[in-house]
Order: sequence, then C-alpha cells, then structure tokens
Amino acid sequence: MVTKSKMIRLDLEKPVEPVFFGEFLSPERGWRHLTRNLIDYELMIVTEGTLLIGDDKEEYRVNAGEYLLMPPTRYQHGTHPCRCRFFWLHFRCGAENADCSLPKTAQVSDMDAVRTIFQRMFEAERADPQGLQLKYLATFLLFELVNVEAQEAPLSARARLTERIKELVFRYRFTDPKIAALARELGYHEKYLSAAFRAETGTTLKRYIASVRLAEAKRMLLETDYTASEIGYYLNFPVPQTFFRFFRTETGMTATEFRAAHSI
Repeated sequence: MVTKSKMIRLDLEKPVEPVFFGEFLSPERGWRHLTRNLIDYELMIVTEGTLLIGDDKEEYRVNAGEYLLMPPTRYQHGTHPCRCRFFWLHFRCGAENADCSLPKTAQVSDMDAVRTIFQRMFEAERADPQGLQLKYLATFLLFELVNVEAQEAPLSARARLTERIKELVFRYRFTDPKIAALARELGYHEKYLSAAFRAETGTTLKRYIASVRLAEAKRMLLETDYTASEIGYYLNFPVPQTFFRFFRTETGMTATEFRAAHSI
C-alpha cells in the first residue's frame, strides 16, 4: 500500500480539460514505461499488478487498487520492467486558484466506481469528442478521489461548516447569494459564519461568493453564445451595467474583451 504523500492542488471550480485517456495492459514480459517530457497532469489508476514509474523527484511503486497523480514533469520514466493494467487520463487543469487537493498517491476505495466513470468517458468520447460531458466526467473522477481522501481524514466542525457554505454558494450562484441568507439557512449568526469561513480559508466569504460568480460568468462567456447582458441577467445582477462593472473590476477587462482573448 502507498503511504501518505505530497498533496496536489487542483482548481476544480470549472471542468478540467481531458487531453486523452484509456486503459493499458502491459505486455507479458519486459515492459517498462516510456521516458518522456510530461506536459499535462496524468492520473494512473492501477487495477492489476504493479506499476513502477518515476518523475524527476521520486520513484513510485503503485499497486493494484492504488492511483498516482503525476503533475507535469521533464522526466517521466519507467524505473523497472513491470506487468500491470491501469486506467490513465491526461488532463489540463489550473492551479492558480486551486480549491481542492488530493495526495499524489493513495488507495482507491471504490474501483467499481472508477470503472463506471471511465466506461462513461469512453461512451461520451465516441458520441461527442469535444463535448462538455467528457470534461465533467473527468472532473467527477477527480472528485471521486478527493472524496475518498476526505473520508480517510475526517474534517473538523469548522471545516465541515466551510464545505457546507461552499456547497450552498455554488448551488445559489445564479441568485446572488447573500451572507445573511446563507447564515439563516445554516442556522448561524452571519458574523460567526463569516469569521469561521475566513479562519478556515484565509479569504472572506464575500470575496469567495464573488469568485464563484465570476467563475460562472467566465464559463458562460467561453462555453455559450449568450451576450454579456444575458449572462448578467442569468447571474441575477439587477441591471447589465452592474454586471459589466463587476466583471471589469474583477478581471481588468470587459466581458467582450475576455471572450475574445480566451476563445479558440
């Protein structure tokens, strides 16, 4: 079994970008993982045998029922010949505003769930290789591993409250969530709620709410054909000018400029 390892931080507030993925079964004898410059994140989930692999810092022995999440590295390589079968996923993901973390190596508690997710990914790729479903399935796979880690390390009361706050903010992101309303729903005084959130995360709850709404606005600008005014309407800003001002204040550019700069 792998031991606790370095935590990898990932920004999962928006879907990750799958590059390619699959299932690999090594030849019977003498196979060693290739040596290369890994430019994306790679997740490897071993289902049979043992994967012997390294990067520019460590060597890893990943047994059946365990995973390895390898960040980009200049020296991904097989350390020794081995026999194994594993699912693999190359993906791109931001880390600047990382809101989730999981160990670089850890045990997988529900391999059936992993197999099901990969099967749905294969089906989604055949149906629509560039579709959103594939992106969300890849992201869900990572959340499955994040949730496993959370089960292994029970959260404190304040951490549980913070996670509940984040869930509600995301749920109500289209309705301009207010701290007072969140406090009422959770049964706390709003000052206590704000203080607990800041103590746990290092940021204010007001700033976090703004960041979630901004992330949704960016997603809609890049993934839909809605105008900036329509996006402001869907995010429950009172008038378009309020949304325009909010977006420019947060990003330093207009919504139109952002869409033009980030569109493929």
